[in-house]
Amino acid sequence: MFKRKGTKGENRDRGEENRRVEKENRRNKKRSREDLQITTDSDKMYEEECSELLKQLLKLSSKESALTFELYQLLEEAKVETLRLSGMIANCKYYNKELAEELYKELEDLFHKYLERQK
Repeated sequence: MFKRKGTKGENRDRGEENRRVEKENRRNKKRSREDLQITTDSDKMYEEECSELLKQLLKLSSKESALTFELYQLLEEAKVETLRLSGMIANCKYYNKELAEELYKELEDLFHKYLERQK
């Protein structure tokens, strides 16, 4: 029927308790924001490190491609020079048969190394 009103002392205690709880809630909110900020900062650091590593990987991959292409060019040049040498030895055979035979033996290794198909 009738609601009992508390005394002034009881109301004051409840008010103080409510204020204390509100302060704790505010502190907890600040802490959670700080925690979020810390994780955000660490996430940013992680993203920066990842992007830096990706840039380095891209540079190294580019260098690898350039070196692979350079090796290919050198191999092709070695093939061409082996064929040129073969032609010069054939020309030498016209003038000096013994010397040409010796040179053909040395050319055989180069021929196998650069011109035969690799399995």
